[in-house]
Parts: sequence; C-alpha cells; structure tokens
Amino acid sequence: MRGNSVFYYIRKAAVFCIAVCMCLGMMMHSCTLTANAEETKPVYSIRVNRAANCVTVYEKDADGAFTVPVKAFVCSCGREGHETPLGTFKTSNYYQWRLMVDGSYGQYAVRFNRGIMFHSVPYYTKNAGNMEWEQFNLLGEAASLGCVRLACADAKWIYENCAAGTEVIVYDDAEDPGPLGKPEEVKLAAENPMRMWDPTDTNSMNPWNQVRPTLYLTGSVEADGVLMLPVGASQGDIYNAIGLIDAAGEAYDLGEYVIDISGKYDLNQQGVYNISVRGIGELGVRTEKNMTLYVI
Repeated sequence: MRGNSVFYYIRKAAVFCIAVCMCLGMMMHSCTLTANAEETKPVYSIRVNRAANCVTVYEKDADGAFTVPVKAFVCSCGREGHETPLGTFKTSNYYQWRLMVDGSYGQYAVRFNRGIMFHSVPYYTKNAGNMEWEQFNLLGEAASLGCVRLACADAKWIYENCAAGTEVIVYDDAEDPGPLGKPEEVKLAAENPMRMWDPTDTNSMNPWNQVRPTLYLTGSVEADGVLMLPVGASQGDIYNAIGLIDAAGEAYDLGEYVIDISGKYDLNQQGVYNISVRGIGELGVRTEKNMTLYVI
C-alpha cells in the first residue's frame, strides 16, 4: 500500500520532529501556565448559510482575514415565519443545557443574537436520552423557531472552541452551501431502539457507541494520533493512511467508508498541523479524532 511505504521513509524524520517539538513544549510550559485560558482559544468566524442550512467555521489567513475554512456542519435554521435573522453578530452566553421558548431543552447552547442561539436538536426533557428524534431527521432543512440547530457533537464543538465574542455572520446562498460542502447525518428510523439518542453525542451512556466505528492509522507510527506524510502527498495518500474499524473490530475495505479532514494544513508545505479527522462507516454513524499531521 502506498501509505505504508510512505511511513517507512519518513519514520526517523518524524521521530526527530516530535522530539524537537517536545523539547520546545517543555521550554514554553511555564509561559503557557500563566496565560489566560480565554486568550489561548483559537479565533474563529462562524458563517451560517441560512438558505442552505449549512454552517462553516473559518480561521484567519496569514493576513489576518477569516478566509480559511476549517469545519462544516449541517444545521436547521428557522422555518417559515420564524426565519433566523440575517446579519453580523457575536456570541455571548453559553449554556450546557438551556430551556427553550417552546418548553424543550437544548444541549450546548451558545447565544449570538438575543434569543437566537446555536444548540443541539431539541430534547423533551433535560435528558440526553430523550431527544426529539424526528427533529434530528430534519437537519439540513429549515425547522427551528429561529435558532440554529446542530447535531450534538457540532454544537459541543462551538460551545468548547469558540470564545465569547466570536463573529457570527448569517447570510443566504442557496446555490453554494460553503467551501467545504454540506455534510449529512444518518437518518433515524421509528423502529430504531436508539432513536432517542443523538448518534453524535459522546455521552458514555449513548447506546450508539455500541455501533460507532473507530479511526486508526494504517502505517507503523511511534505515537498515537500522529499522521505523517511527505511534502506533496495527495488526498489519496491520506485515505490510504487512515482506516476505519467497525464496532466488531473488523476493518472496513477501501471504498466502504468516508474520511473527512478539517483544519488548516498544507500538504505542499513542510510543517506540523493540528487537524480533526472524521470517519463515517456503512451505517452512517460518524466518529471523530483530533490528530497531529506532520508534513515532512
């Protein structure tokens, strides 16, 4: 396999890079401890395409402009008569659970315009196993009372990674969902006994964990979660280097799963990059893992 041969030639170089980074990390440790936690969070801009029901998160480029797309989420904006307001806003209040105006509850709610928030698909009660599963199936369509609904894992990502004051731009573009496209989520069937749980929720009690696949690196590496590729590697090389195992421990064959990588990285530029890897198996259930990409 091409991915495996790549690892053979770059293993020693990667170990050297890791050692250097560890040394630098130790030298900077005292500085990191004194930094304000809010200041260490990445700075993002969130764009909500209301017409396409798609959210794209951007990072700054070298010139300080928010032009680098790093995450895309499928969402449900406000339905007819309750349209999500257009405009530019900033995030403010954050709630792990929030009571909504219709009496439902949302997880990982982040306010950005008065009563308008990012939050999970609604729940009947403040219970992660009591989700309104029919509403989950509406992700990708206008369905809310004005808020921006997301799968639980995506709402949690905004909740944990986007500091108060993060810019939020709501706009319309029915033709182009965004530079990373519009993701899809599994559809829940009425006879599915797990339908009351969000399939993306990382809650340890979530029964979807019983069928959730696992990401793994196909080559020999010295550190878990470290992906090593040569300068000029292709997306195909990434696909060959990252595999997916089903809940029974069987590896998927190439073509049976989808790999999606988000983050700011350049396969044509030597460097160390923080990336997020998403794998989706044949059941449509996704798994995600943060990795370090070494382009050598």
